[in-house]
Amino acid sequence: MLPIRALAERLLINPNTVARAYRELEIAGIVVKRRTTGTFVSDSVSPLARRERLKILTERIDALLAEARQMNVAIDEIVQLVRQREKAMLPPSHVEEK
Repeated sequence: MLPIRALAERLLINPNTVARAYRELEIAGIVVKRRTTGTFVSDSVSPLARRERLKILTERIDALLAEARQMNVAIDEIVQLVRQREKAMLPPSHVEEK
């Protein structure tokens, strides 16, 4: 990531705004500050990113359930179908182990 002053100059904004943004990103676990080398994107997956991914999946599940209800397909059948599809997507070596 760019140093605070360089980014502020590039974006034509106050350096305090950049510093605050970097601080918020650090608190969210998206970036890590390394004392002598600067600020870097975190190697670990941030909880914020996970929350967003789960939100997207929840919306898709809601749509699937609504469509299944319209088609008179029971939830047990949906769960069984999901398991079958997951098994079909595994590499051949994983299928034999299960």
